[in-house]
Amino acid sequence: MTTLPVDTNPYFSFKLGGARSRDLLPSWRFDTETMRRDDGLEIVSTWADEPSGICAIQHLRRFDDIPGVEVVLRLENRSTVKSPVVSEILPLDTRLPADAGQKTFLHHTKGSDARWDDFLPLVDELWEGRDFALAPVGGRSSDSALPFMNLQLGAGGVVIAIGWTGQWMARFRREGAGIHVAAGMERTHISLEPGESIRTPRILLIPWEGEDRYVGNNLLRKAILAHYTPRKQPDGEPVLPPVSHMTMSTYHRTGKVTLEDELDALERAKELGCEAYWIDACWFGTGNWGGETGQWTIRKDVFPDGLAPVGKAAARSGMGFVLWFEPERVCVGTEIERDHPEFVLRGGPNPNFCLLNLGYAPAREFICDRISSIIADSGVTIYRQDFNFQPLPYWRAADPPDRIGVSEIRHIEGLYWLWDELRRRHPGLAIDNCASGGRRIDLETTMRSFPLWRSDFSDVGGPAYGRMLQIACQIQTAGLSQWVPIHSAAVWTYSPYDFRSAMSTGVTLYNSITAPDFPADDAKKAIQELKRIRRFLLADYFPLVPVSFATHDWCAYQYHLAEESAGIAVFLRRHESPFPLMDTRLRAIDCSADYEVTMSPGFERGAVREMRGEDLSRICVQIPETPGSLLVEYRKIQGRGGVR
Repeated sequence: MTTLPVDTNPYFSFKLGGARSRDLLPSWRFDTETMRRDDGLEIVSTWADEPSGICAIQHLRRFDDIPGVEVVLRLENRSTVKSPVVSEILPLDTRLPADAGQKTFLHHTKGSDARWDDFLPLVDELWEGRDFALAPVGGRSSDSALPFMNLQLGAGGVVIAIGWTGQWMARFRREGAGIHVAAGMERTHISLEPGESIRTPRILLIPWEGEDRYVGNNLLRKAILAHYTPRKQPDGEPVLPPVSHMTMSTYHRTGKVTLEDELDALERAKELGCEAYWIDACWFGTGNWGGETGQWTIRKDVFPDGLAPVGKAAARSGMGFVLWFEPERVCVGTEIERDHPEFVLRGGPNPNFCLLNLGYAPAREFICDRISSIIADSGVTIYRQDFNFQPLPYWRAADPPDRIGVSEIRHIEGLYWLWDELRRRHPGLAIDNCASGGRRIDLETTMRSFPLWRSDFSDVGGPAYGRMLQIACQIQTAGLSQWVPIHSAAVWTYSPYDFRSAMSTGVTLYNSITAPDFPADDAKKAIQELKRIRRFLLADYFPLVPVSFATHDWCAYQYHLAEESAGIAVFLRRHESPFPLMDTRLRAIDCSADYEVTMSPGFERGAVREMRGEDLSRICVQIPETPGSLLVEYRKIQGRGGVR
């Protein structure tokens, strides 16, 4: 297993007044304290420099059930004067051992930019002397690059997960018998005010060993489920995205919304088996949602009694209520920009938009109070926060030359405060994390939210892309599931192939479910199947074929729940595939045992058959239709096995 630095060693680096921390820290006063937590140990190490007043505090966590460490660095100015400039702050800056001459690969994943290849898995070889860097675009953490990666170092490696909902970066360089790894914010050059403290990105490192890199990926999935996922009370089960329905596609098509239509659709959603009803961006201002963010008042022409009738109807139906907001994008001329100009940052590329400055306490408290009031009055159970523009230009325009990075830091800290405060005020509230689709997925957001709408490609493209929509959904599922166990997608059509292409721990029915031609029977069966197999989607994940966008390929993946010796495999033959058969190897199968197996081309579950583990592990799958799908479910027969 790859060796990580000693717990009390600095994982970090920075420059202070131009001097490197590695040269400075040996002369600084050092203290460390180890504390026992419910799930492991926390080691707090402090390096303090009395002349400058700068103090570096490294919070390191070790979990009892997962190998590896989590690191968060804080920097403080404990003096009474401004500090020298602290720059190039990297909470992770270390060298990992690698055998000289051994090939080294970085496995990572494209983020989202509303394209058909959102979350496509990628791999880059790190050869001697090569510099390789990853970063998102524009300040949203998974915009075009996902902040999860697996560094494969021969027989083993390290998974790296970054928690920072802004402009992070990760840098790699192969240097002989080692890999230099650095991660943090992209730009920092900050003179700290007296008494000022800043935090840096959260870094999780999970070492793994062996030839199979999915050992590392599945350790990350386990860590996220155990330690970085909101939990229900009192049962402690993870909060999952619901099977939901929203009427935004009807609003886009007709330009109208009425309370009666919403209540009709809600009743229909209940009949189909939906778990939540969702009102998106058509409830506030005058209905011009794209030009009125910052005007958070309920439309009285449509909802004269507010949204409480919808929330109460959802509660009576046993469903949750999802409501859309976009608090950070403030349009010029709206209430916030007009009445509270001190709340916003300007200077971005679009003069019609401002950024609500969550780093300014009065601004974040104002928006928290407004949102909280609507949540309470309306019976909202899932708060949906969208973010449809890039904040980075606003942050950088606001920073003076000796404070580069501060606006971003304060905004991200304020975002976490807002979500934590809303959850504190409304126990049981779930948060849906959206940003033009899945462009804010990182370790910090997984701690507080789930992505209910993982890609805007489903919205932008929709059925107009034909079968490419299903291929895009397959890539999203197969790519994102390598790292993050909890996410959800949109579905437009309800054949087994179409629905299984998109299904994950949640789905959203996007088209009009009250239309006369809506395939209600198919939708009910699809939802029932998802609910039956949903727990397996939280288990270990294995792609069974390389993930591609080719129309003639298959897509196939497996989820294995070790504690039940059971799992599922999904096989999807695309519309131009000339191959009706696929030979594959299922993972984690006991070849000496017997299994109960069902194979279901449609939503009607196939007949149970018994299979020897050796045969199941080398299964040949047949799908005669193009496109077509097959769901394989298996469970080990306990008490039987051994050599025959």
